Amino acid sequence: MGLGPTWGAQPSPAGEAAAVIDHLQERAPGPQPPEMMCEVMPTINEDTPMSQRGSQSSGSDSDSHFEQLMVNMLDERDRLLDTLRETQESLSLAQQRLQDVIYDRDSLQRQLNSALPQIKVTE
Repeated sequence: MGLGPTWGAQPSPAGEAAAVIDHLQERAPGPQPPEMMCEVMPTINEDTPMSQRGSQSSGSDSDSHFEQLMVNMLDERDRLLDTLRETQESLSLAQQRLQDVIYDRDSLQRQLNSALPQIKVTE
């Protein structure tokens, strides 16, 4: 059931929100079961430049600022997770290389000990 065509061509965000609330209250008065409840987000006119959107209302300013903050935080989290993953892989490779070098060192030490004549010091 589409609600959009009954509202007109270009409703204001506040008028649109009020119309949605009125429609929902007419449809089902009283408390709704949890699975029926939803949060209505304001529509964003894609034709309006970002600089003009800020002048619409201070509430949407703080909402858009909060949304941008959340997007930035999620981007930063993803970047940090990628860096962590790369660092863990690098550490794993370095640890494997260390084990290889220790094995080579021990092997060379054994070869050196077997090749050198054993000198006994007597007093």
